Amino acid sequence: MKDSDIEFSKWKLEREKGSLRFTARTAFSGVLGVMIGRSIDPLFISETAWGWMQTTDVLMSGFWASIGAIPVSYAMWCWREKKYKRHVARLQQRT
Repeated sequence: MKDSDIEFSKWKLEREKGSLRFTARTAFSGVLGVMIGRSIDPLFISETAWGWMQTTDVLMSGFWASIGAIPVSYAMWCWREKKYKRHVARLQQRT
């Protein structure tokens, strides 16, 4: 179980960097993972040599992954920000 104060102090440092940086960093890792997964699959399973078809398949999967990953990353930012603000409001109520 994580200590919530440590989690919120880490988020405080992360939010100073900005939502755009968080979204780009989170989405990039997801897109890169999808593209690497799509490029590994034909290398080990396919009997044919790497060609233009495999390259376009990897690039298109990266494109579609980015369309999904960017909004999800931004939604994660908003959810964590809302959680952080609720935590700060509760702390201010106690004092």
